[in-house]
Amino acid sequence: MIKYALRCTNAHEFEAWFNCSATYEEQRTAELLRCPVCETSQVDKALMAPSVVTHKGRSRPQPPTDVAAAPEPSGPSAAAGTGGSDTYTPVSSDPAHAKIGELLRQLRQHVEATTEDVGKRFAEEARKIHYEEAEPRGIRGEATAQEVEELQEEGVAVTPLPRLPDDHN
Repeated sequence: MIKYALRCTNAHEFEAWFNCSATYEEQRTAELLRCPVCETSQVDKALMAPSVVTHKGRSRPQPPTDVAAAPEPSGPSAAAGTGGSDTYTPVSSDPAHAKIGELLRQLRQHVEATTEDVGKRFAEEARKIHYEEAEPRGIRGEATAQEVEELQEEGVAVTPLPRLPDDHN
């Protein structure tokens, strides 16, 4: 796992975890990276210090990265999370970001309470709902960045829902 310091065009800074540098490039090119403050997809790496392992011990373990997804509020459309290496997790000590984190936690609780978890079948189920081959309902699950991009190109409304750093503590 690689942690990058990122900055949007509005000078908001945050951190994100990636499986490898290629994953970062894929997400940036596909405009899947979003500033947690202003939601712009114009995000680039910021200057950062490398993580150094000392003789006293190893670096802290990296958090798992997977996400859930929520339906759009307008109806039976579906939402996708980008699971595994396609996930980014913003981190900040700014009090305003703590408020955003709490709102995202509340959103996640609502999504989990009101949607069906279809797991790795997300892209397949979202298409069935979109093309009226399955009952309209809110679903959540896992999808790769490629699957999310393909769904969006087909006109299927999907919305990634990022995991928060403390979701796994």
